[in-house]
Amino acid sequence: MRLTRYATPFFCTLFTVNALAQSTPTDSTRALNEVTVYGTRLDQVAGQTGRYVTVVPGRTLSQYPVASLDDLLRLLPAIEMQSRGNFGTQADITLRGSTFNQVLILLDGMRLNDPLTGHFAGYLPITPAEIEQVEVVRGPGAALYGPDAVGGFVNIVTKTFAATHRPDGVEIGGTFMAGEFDLKTTNAGFYGQDKGLRLAGGILNNTASGQLLNLPGGLRNDFKLNTYSLSGAYQISPKFSAAARASFDRREYNAQNFYTTNAGDRARETTSRDWYQGQLRYDWNARARTELQLVGTSSTDYYVYTPTSAASDHLMHYLNVQGQHQLRFSDKVQLTLGAQADRRSVRSNDRGNHSVWHQGAFAVAGLAPTAGLNLTAALRLDHDQAYGTEVLPQLTASQLLGEKLTVRAAVGRAIRAANFTEQYNSAIRPGIVPNGFNVGNPGLEAERTWSYEGGLDYVVCPALTLRGTYFNRYGRNLIDYVATPGRDVQASTGFTNLNPASTYRYAQNLFAVSTQGLEFEASTRAQLTKGLRLDGSVGYTYTHLNVDGNIVSQYLSNVAKQLVSGNLSLVHRRFTASLGGVYKQRASQNTVPSATVNDAALTPDYVVINGRLDVALLPERLWVVGQAQNLFDAKYSDLLGAQMPGRWLMAGVRLALRR
Repeated sequence: MRLTRYATPFFCTLFTVNALAQSTPTDSTRALNEVTVYGTRLDQVAGQTGRYVTVVPGRTLSQYPVASLDDLLRLLPAIEMQSRGNFGTQADITLRGSTFNQVLILLDGMRLNDPLTGHFAGYLPITPAEIEQVEVVRGPGAALYGPDAVGGFVNIVTKTFAATHRPDGVEIGGTFMAGEFDLKTTNAGFYGQDKGLRLAGGILNNTASGQLLNLPGGLRNDFKLNTYSLSGAYQISPKFSAAARASFDRREYNAQNFYTTNAGDRARETTSRDWYQGQLRYDWNARARTELQLVGTSSTDYYVYTPTSAASDHLMHYLNVQGQHQLRFSDKVQLTLGAQADRRSVRSNDRGNHSVWHQGAFAVAGLAPTAGLNLTAALRLDHDQAYGTEVLPQLTASQLLGEKLTVRAAVGRAIRAANFTEQYNSAIRPGIVPNGFNVGNPGLEAERTWSYEGGLDYVVCPALTLRGTYFNRYGRNLIDYVATPGRDVQASTGFTNLNPASTYRYAQNLFAVSTQGLEFEASTRAQLTKGLRLDGSVGYTYTHLNVDGNIVSQYLSNVAKQLVSGNLSLVHRRFTASLGGVYKQRASQNTVPSATVNDAALTPDYVVINGRLDVALLPERLWVVGQAQNLFDAKYSDLLGAQMPGRWLMAGVRLALRR
């Protein structure tokens, strides 16, 4: 106790004196009081949202020891990435013990979730050079964005679409590396602005022949992952602007034991996504703005279980239109009104042909009735062909006590309908569906949840911020896959391509699931000495799930009971040294191997550390880069038992030019 009592003031005094001596702004305070969160639909600063929010500025992305955007999310506090491969191969995103289908991904406020499956949520059609910031908002967001935002949502804000004011100029940069197992990675792009015209674009490519897997067949975890994006915006008049984006994502990889634990699995998968987005914005005056956005996407998935088996071939289309009008009546009252409609469709040789319409109207009000108190109320009237009409309310509150402590609380309702895979997977698959496969359930009901949370944000000193949150979620009809005898699945679905003697993972509504937990985070931006700064954050999350009937289901069993994740960077004009890592421990009852392949069992707990060193050849322009993924060569599996890569070394150069 004495050590804590005296060490904390000493730590803060030391870093604060150095910070003042260097006249360097401190981002730990800015993160709460100045950083705008666009995902709230009110453009609130983080400290006013009443939510536990993480905002990663785009300019800091090069500091992280990662090679893809889903690898970046893995190192942020209180977000769990359940990966099947590094470098962007595939990862499921979960928040607060949710399933991967219960997290909504947004690009400039427009839904990214693929209508086929949440497994493709990490296939982000954007390149790092275009990113203004990444926002992770924990807790329900259905009142703002509709279904799927149960555990939370991630909003990627881009430089061309955001309502920000950036100085005219040009930025060109890229990181080019090569490494073991024929790895080649390119992350390059540009942003330019001049007299009302904004242009941005980039490429993000990762390819490798891969490491040898310790699985039957002698295959490697090879991959070819390519993302290309181009966007632009133009200020047509002082009040009227337009923006557009075209993005193309192509992926091919070894998918052995990604979705099954069968010894005969030799799967390969090829996916694509074409994303087209447009936006019109009209600023009536300084207090009123109208936005209209349109997104059209086309995506494909081609999955081959073995070289001799029939391929599963899917084509998805998604059309989404959204309009909103923001009003700021005063510094104490603001309001956003809007509506959204989308159509999801699939044409598949093993799921059939289906389409669904969905619509919603929403209102979000922000009130600041007294000094330091901020209230946000949201209400959405939502209609979907799967569940009819629902009312989704949400209320958040934050109170600033003094200059350092913020108390916050939130309550909200969320809903999620089954996607096409959960409803129809394997329904018309040619031949007999192999033992252990996932089988859909056309009779699934929608999930309905209520969530509650309360937390504190405490700025200990300008260099250190501490955050803590308690959350509780209760849900009915949660959808997950449960091992079920083939005869029972056949009787329930009427599917004729099942083997009654086999066992399948059958999509079911679990009666009720309660989730509660704690989240803690410490973040710093400390000036250690002249020219040397420490940036980073470390978080700890404890999650407890209780499923009625004590059922062990497929994806809930992957959720970490304890999770530690974070990143630290030493930043100097001459170098940047970064470490990022994850410690994950699953509940013991959830790690019973169900695999028929010994090396495909889930790993009960593991530690993975990534490292990176950038050394400047020309300060602020050219660096030599060395990076290690899984530095200590941990052997682990995150989902079902798909083997994650061991240590992977790479090196190259990073370039940054500005005018």
